[in-house]
Amino acid sequence: MQMKRTVIGLLMAAILAIAAIAHAETATESFANGEKSLAKGEFGTALRSFAAAARADQSNQEYVQHYAMVRRIVDLRSRLDAEKKLQQWEYMARALRSFYVNERIYPELLKLDQAIHAKLKSAESAAFLAETQLAMDQNAAAVQTLSALEPSKTTAMAQSLLGIALVRSGKTDEAKQIAEKISLPNDAGPSVTYTVARLYAATGDSAKATGLLKACFEATLPSQLDAFKSHAKTCSEFAAIASTPEFAGAMKTESKVPESKCSGGSSCAGCPTSGKCPKSQGKQ
Repeated sequence: MQMKRTVIGLLMAAILAIAAIAHAETATESFANGEKSLAKGEFGTALRSFAAAARADQSNQEYVQHYAMVRRIVDLRSRLDAEKKLQQWEYMARALRSFYVNERIYPELLKLDQAIHAKLKSAESAAFLAETQLAMDQNAAAVQTLSALEPSKTTAMAQSLLGIALVRSGKTDEAKQIAEKISLPNDAGPSVTYTVARLYAATGDSAKATGLLKACFEATLPSQLDAFKSHAKTCSEFAAIASTPEFAGAMKTESKVPESKCSGGSSCAGCPTSGKCPKSQGKQ
């Protein structure tokens, strides 16, 4: 009898173990399906998949955070079209844009950037749109977007992107003229510095390119440094100098700025300062 109870106990333990494994696999599969749907811009489907993953494994904070984050994005998307106040609309649009950029959802990003530029008609909104157009290899469209800016409205970022777009469109001589005249503002942030470095690399000035790349990395928050370096490794503008010792040296550059109170996590969901910092508001 004792043997029988032992065997039954072992069988029950095995059944529970198998159920736990199946439970974990279901959560993992739901999360993976959510990521696939998100990459395709299928937000409703992604939200349901992340919700299923979070319910199946409530101890997994990544599942819970993704569900919370996508739920907020779905809400923002539903409110954006109905918002009449420009300031509030812009705030929500920037938050959405930051999410689309981080997730590389380019079709949705392109539509949003077109809407932002149509409303704001600024050098910044033109740069947003042109960056997305370049990421999608719409180089002629990027040239058109940036060339339409009035000279009094242009910025170092906009001019740098125009030069990059011209190089990609086979108009390197025109791009070199921009590179010769461009002036980096004293208060330029890492994004502007990085883009000017791309322009110099594209127009053949490797010394200035690597110098600015190093300056960019030094001025970048530690939590954002890997993203910049990852982009630089695959950026077509740096391809010609990627094998040089100078570029390799620049890529070893560490940040010289302290991290903020922001958690530096992969998303703002669950962060105690969410909504209060530039990162969560989609600002660079």
